Parts: sequence; structure tokens; C-alpha cells
Amino acid sequence: MDIRRLQKDFITERTPLVLTVVIFLTVRLVLSEDWLSWQLWAATGIQITSAALLLSLTQVFLVIRQRTLLPAHLYLLFVGTTPRYFDDWLGSLMSLIILLCFYALFATYQRSKSQMNALNISILLTLGSFLWTPILYFLPLFWLGMYQFKSLNVRSFFASWMGFVLIYFLIFTWGIVQNNLTIFVDALPTFDTEWNLDFSIFNLREWVIAGYLMFLFILAGGKIFMSGISEKVRAITTLSYLYLFVIVVVCFFVLQTTTGYSWRLITYIPVSLLVAHYFTLSIRKWTASLFVFTFVVFIASLVDNYIPLATLFQQTIDFDGISNPIDNWFQNL
Repeated sequence: MDIRRLQKDFITERTPLVLTVVIFLTVRLVLSEDWLSWQLWAATGIQITSAALLLSLTQVFLVIRQRTLLPAHLYLLFVGTTPRYFDDWLGSLMSLIILLCFYALFATYQRSKSQMNALNISILLTLGSFLWTPILYFLPLFWLGMYQFKSLNVRSFFASWMGFVLIYFLIFTWGIVQNNLTIFVDALPTFDTEWNLDFSIFNLREWVIAGYLMFLFILAGGKIFMSGISEKVRAITTLSYLYLFVIVVVCFFVLQTTTGYSWRLITYIPVSLLVAHYFTLSIRKWTASLFVFTFVVFIASLVDNYIPLATLFQQTIDFDGISNPIDNWFQNL
């Protein structure tokens, strides 16, 4: 089998994408304990919607200079191989809000009159904060994006604050109408999420996946840097911003491990675009092998949730009563 041809098919052909969606849904149904759970269907619907919007984003704003379907493949692979995300509707919704904010941000490229886009970003983040307050931390990141896209000015900066003020003015007005200002006070953001470095809540498998994603992230960064001359200015500006965006979100993930799963779901949005950019523009034998290996790694991670691969490997290497030197390591996992 020509693995480079396989990689090209995933990039350009719709049939593999349809197959990916079917497998994604099948895995959800087979491995989920409660098919009637609204959280399951809400998370699944939001994640498939996000995958579709990722494709639209790359084509509308030319994030990747070549037509590609890989962002959807990779996003569904990332979220579809971790059972923890099967019913995580909140983290999925927050990642969808960030994706919609990307739409508004990318449309401001070199536009001085971008007040409505800044207002829409602020409104989306403010509404999302009623469910998950830390999403407000992203507002300065979008200011930075507007600065890089040369669309940040006094008017757009003021408009971004007006979105926040508008939502809370409406709540304050409603509180006056109801003669109960407690409604307004209770709606104010609290930012009470604990800041710590408690890495013990993640197991070894999760850290292996995080390490592999970091490896792909570094490769994608190298590709962006090396292809900076050949890329269009708009594309390289967008990709550079997404790269910085991921770094900042990872910092929040490290400092707020109690909400780490939501941060990781948000990270998968820009990471899917960056890794897709790398694999789309690098079609060589070793990159094609790495592309296939990426699917193997995440599928193996899913299998390991139900059939520990360490146990299977131990049984394979332990034969005729001969003890392998790494047996004790596996027993301590």
C-alpha cells in the first residue's frame, strides 16, 4: 500500500471523511453506557459541528493554502479517542465558542472598521462565561490577534468592552424590573477557579498523548517557520497567531489542572489546524508514515482505556515462566 497515496486521499477525498464521521459515531454508541444521555448527544453534536466549521474556516480564510479536509479528520480523532470527552458538552461548547470567535477575528484582517467583529467576540465570550468563567481570559488573546491582523484601534477596543457591558446592562435592567438586584450580583464573574500544579489528576496515558501532541506541535511550528517565505502574508500571520494561542492555552492548562479537560478541548481547535497544515504541505514517505502513526497512537490510546495494553504486552513477553526485566515496571502502572 502506498501510504503517501493514503495521506493524499485523506487530504482531498470526501469518502475518508464520511468514513471518519461514521466511525466516530459508531465508537460513541458502542462504548457509551447510556444512549439516552442528553450530555452524550449534545457533546457529539457540538463536536461534529466544530469539525464542519473547521473545514469552512480553512477554506473561507485560507488558513492553509491548499484545499484540505485534514482539520476535521484530526479534530474528530483527538476528541473521539478519549472517553472523557464523550459527554463533555461544556468543554465542547466552549471550544465551539472559541472557533466562532476565530471566524470573527480572521474576518478583521487589515480592516480598520472591525467594531462589529470585536463586539461579537466579546458577546460570545461573555455569554460563555455564564457557564465557564475562565473563557473570559481569552479576551486579551483576541485583542492580540486583532493587533497582529492590524485591525485593533480605539474603536474596536472600545467595541470589545461594549459587548461585555451590554450583556450585564441587560441583566442589571432585568434585575431592576424584577426588583431583585441579586440577579445582577449573582451573574458577575467570580474567577474562583483554583490555580495549582496538581498533575496527579492525569494518568500516564493522558500524558503520553499530551507529549505526542507536543511533538506534532513542534513539527508544525518548524513547518510554519521554514515556509514563511512561500506562504502568503495572511496565512503566515494566521498560523503564527494560532501557534501563540496554543502556547498561552497550554499555560492555562498547566496552571488550572482542575479544569484541564476543558482547556484541552479548546486547544484541539488550533492544534487541528496547525497539524493539518503540516501534513497537508508535507507529503513525503516519512511524513506519510508519521501521519498513519498518529492515527495508530490515538486509536491505541482509546483501546487502552478498555484493554490495558501494558497488560497485553506483559503477557506477550512473559513466557515459559521467564520473567522479563520490565515486568515490575508494568505492574506499577
